[in-house]
Amino acid sequence: MKTVEAKISERLDRQIDALVEQGWFDSRDKVVQEAIRRFMEAHRPELMERFIREDVEWGLRGRS
Repeated sequence: MKTVEAKISERLDRQIDALVEQGWFDSRDKVVQEAIRRFMEAHRPELMERFIREDVEWGLRGRS
């Protein structure tokens, strides 16, 4: 598994801790993984369209 580093607000940090302490998640890592997964799932159509457009533009212009 890959490790990432991110800066978050104190408030968000406390909210993550609260979710773990209340038993919603086993660890802070699991909270962040789930948040990213849900974001990606919710925005998949938009992200896919963007990636496709970038690929088409790259194909039309060639490698720079």
